[in-house]
Amino acid sequence: MKFIKNIFLLFVLVVALDQLSGIVLHYLYFNLKSGAEFETTYAFTKTDADIIVTGSSKARRNYNTPLISDSLGMTCYNAGHDGQSVLFSYAMTKMILAHHTPKMIVVEIFPEEMYYTDLHYDRLNILLPYYSDYPEIREVCDWRGARKEDSTSIEKRLFAFNTEKIKLLSQCYRYNSMWLDIATGYLKKEKIKSGYLPLTDTITEAEKNNYISEFENRVSREKDRHIDPNKIKSLLGIIELCKKKNVIVVVSMSPVLKRYNDDPVYKSIIDITAQNNVPFLDFTGDERFNHLEYFADNHLNKSGSSFYSQVLADSLKKIISSSIRN
Repeated sequence: MKFIKNIFLLFVLVVALDQLSGIVLHYLYFNLKSGAEFETTYAFTKTDADIIVTGSSKARRNYNTPLISDSLGMTCYNAGHDGQSVLFSYAMTKMILAHHTPKMIVVEIFPEEMYYTDLHYDRLNILLPYYSDYPEIREVCDWRGARKEDSTSIEKRLFAFNTEKIKLLSQCYRYNSMWLDIATGYLKKEKIKSGYLPLTDTITEAEKNNYISEFENRVSREKDRHIDPNKIKSLLGIIELCKKKNVIVVVSMSPVLKRYNDDPVYKSIIDITAQNNVPFLDFTGDERFNHLEYFADNHLNKSGSSFYSQVLADSLKKIISSSIRN
């Protein structure tokens, strides 16, 4: 009985420490004034721009939002986030539309991101601090624990419930791997006012060939390469949410080092946008950007992103004009 009592007391102590630590981390996180976490919270809860760009690092690096803003005469904010996918864009759209109705949302999609990868679900950990306070993102958070499609696997047989929901009972779990980022956010007073963070390097021909070779070798080794149904659901969800709020939604693919014309992901996105009457701007094969001086890696550099953003702004201007006429 004494042993059981000690175990119980230890359990209570661990739970109390977890909850107390979570309260402290929650306060520190939501009172940040700089850093990536601050920018995510700002985009989720405060941005009031006319045009908002969502997506991965391709959005953050390739979309010169100050230039787009000047070209269109509208405020523009870049809500792209390094390492994310359309899963995150869906959560971002839900959060933005919960507090603000912009005139337009531009969804940047990198073709490769539409395929299933565990990494994109792992990186959704950046949503976890918002789980209790913002029910809008819970659906996407829960996908972290329900990502496996094979219901006959040993894992699913042993753990038929959504393990992510169990883990989220822990307050500290929501801030795993963020402790250093939170501390850095208090020490470094950097703010990216427009969300745009350009790259300055320029890729060489050898680096380009090496990147393409490594990419093709990796793809050839993948045994179960398939388009992720949750990502298709996310894209459709973004479109549906925007239409309900009468927000113009545009799906865009910025320039890449090499376009794979026979990749089925292009057809999937073309079909979705066509069926939902959504403008689809595909610049992945645009010869105007077929120059190394525009690329830092498979992202555009500052020169390339400025040129691309000007071309994009011209297209967006036509879409806005057409929408007004209609």
